[in-house]
Amino acid sequence: MEPSPLCTRQIIVSSKKDTGFAEKHSDNVAAVLTSSKEQFMQTQKLKQLPYGIILDCPKMPDNLEFPITEQYIALCKKHFKSQMSNDATFYYLRGLDDFQSLRAAVISMTDLCGRTIITEIHAGEDARMQDNTDCLAAMGVLQRIGVSTIIFTANTPEQLEDTLERVAPYARISIGVRIPAKWLENGIKLTNVEILMPYSGENASQLWGVLKKYKAGRTASRDHDDYILAPDGRDAHFIDAVTGISDEIECDHRLQERLLEIEDEEAAALKLVLCEEDDLYNLEEDLYMLTRPVCLCAQTPELLEKALRIYSGLAIYDGTWELKPEVIKYFSEKYGMIWL
Repeated sequence: MEPSPLCTRQIIVSSKKDTGFAEKHSDNVAAVLTSSKEQFMQTQKLKQLPYGIILDCPKMPDNLEFPITEQYIALCKKHFKSQMSNDATFYYLRGLDDFQSLRAAVISMTDLCGRTIITEIHAGEDARMQDNTDCLAAMGVLQRIGVSTIIFTANTPEQLEDTLERVAPYARISIGVRIPAKWLENGIKLTNVEILMPYSGENASQLWGVLKKYKAGRTASRDHDDYILAPDGRDAHFIDAVTGISDEIECDHRLQERLLEIEDEEAAALKLVLCEEDDLYNLEEDLYMLTRPVCLCAQTPELLEKALRIYSGLAIYDGTWELKPEVIKYFSEKYGMIWL
């Protein structure tokens, strides 16, 4: 295991409040964030800094019908399009407490553009999101589907410390935090944090003044490079090239029954097979029952892609249902599919 390289800690600033700070301390500024497309267009930009736009994600409506995930992705795309700018370097997605919606929002952005994506995750007790998704599982998925930085927030310093300590050894992207300056003054232990954002009501100058004196940061080494993080969409799992995979489980109307039958079997991962469009409905209905890594197989690449958009974890591809190399590459880059 080798140490995770850390850059000098930098700050993401708000252009409206901190333009002067950005001009004066550009070496200490990672990026400038604007609150809207209108503000982005009106901001006098410093050439050496990337500028981005905050996108508040829409809440998942309660009345969506099948396919729920795809309908929500379409809703996000419609919501985001009017707020985007061709000149923006990155987009900052925030406002979602459930991971399934957050992942769908990220997919909607990768459908729309190839810009850098930053997401915000609020961590609670036991390093879990409000919907009980393990923050490590969430990060494991997001870092493979196009997110370059995750900004963590929390209600208490202890919750944030626990979360950072859990996720840092497995992060292959930048980790950031949005915290009150007081937490830094009180010596919060930030593990592998590279990016900081001012807390609501504070500004970059305040945060930088405290950060210059901050000495409590920690560096964690990369862990488990011999294993692959394969979240099921809620919990984190680790697999390797010889991970045991179950016999094929058809995603027909008996999927729930079949998943109950296989609960006591020793297979580390479940192989789910989709033969027709109706199987997508069964998969989406029974996502909550998937508590192990999943190997997805489908009759056609088109059907498999629809399944990959629904499944909120990182699906495994074991090669038994043949795909062209370029299709495997696309599915791996777009949806984080793991090729064993």
